[in-house]
Amino acid sequence: MNIALKMPAPSFFADAHDRPGWIPPDIVRNWDTNPYAYQTEEELMPAGGLHGKILAYIMEVLRDFLEKQGLMLLMDTFLLYRDMNGIRQRISPDLLLMPFRAFPPSSYDTDNEHPPLAVVEVTSPKSHLKDLKQNVSFYAGLGVTAYLAVDAVTPRSRLRDQIGLYLWHDPGSGICLTRPDSKGCLVIPEMKVTVKARGQELIFADSVTGRRLHDAGQLRKMTAMAQKQAKLAQQQAKLAQQQTELAQQMAARDRLRAELLAEKLRSMGIDPDELTS
Repeated sequence: MNIALKMPAPSFFADAHDRPGWIPPDIVRNWDTNPYAYQTEEELMPAGGLHGKILAYIMEVLRDFLEKQGLMLLMDTFLLYRDMNGIRQRISPDLLLMPFRAFPPSSYDTDNEHPPLAVVEVTSPKSHLKDLKQNVSFYAGLGVTAYLAVDAVTPRSRLRDQIGLYLWHDPGSGICLTRPDSKGCLVIPEMKVTVKARGQELIFADSVTGRRLHDAGQLRKMTAMAQKQAKLAQQQAKLAQQQTELAQQMAARDRLRAELLAEKLRSMGIDPDELTS
């Protein structure tokens, strides 16, 4: 993985024709500089219903509160950065915090923007180690001062009985893991919120007034619904498979009957091929 660093001012990379790192090596000319071109199978792969429900919940809880501060969250938007060699790269954090805009950008380009104020990742079975280990130094290298990892999804894609929360923050002296306060809350200064996990509930509150920002039980309801939908989809897929197998068995039975009938006709001196011609 390319380790990101705090890069010089964008003017240092003034060449508009520099080749982005996401372009496949076999394309040597006339490449598409659109950040959403040439996506890999991993980049295109959806995170899943439960993962998406958690992100949607966080977005919904914080939307109005952040907007009053002139802030907003972007979900699954490519973050463009320069690696150690000055090559443009892309990564898609689950959520990134930026100044509010009426029309959100299609990608967040650190050539033209300050580093995101904060990044949030919800772990998945495939990204668990990356989200809790590798991303810490990566986002710190980009200049992101707050990184929140929500460890909520089990290897079986179920909601954890106890959601784990991990916040790394850089107060100016370097990135470090933040300890909860006396109430078990993690304080995210960039958002002016606190967050804590109580079982399967995520509880966000105003860090100044302590006012809860949303009904904490809503996440459990949303994730339970997502799990029911996933179970229903599995049942439907199993039913479709059973119907396919039944159709195959019936077709095999019909072929066997036709073969037995043809054999009987031949024993009687009748050519079955002549009967069907």
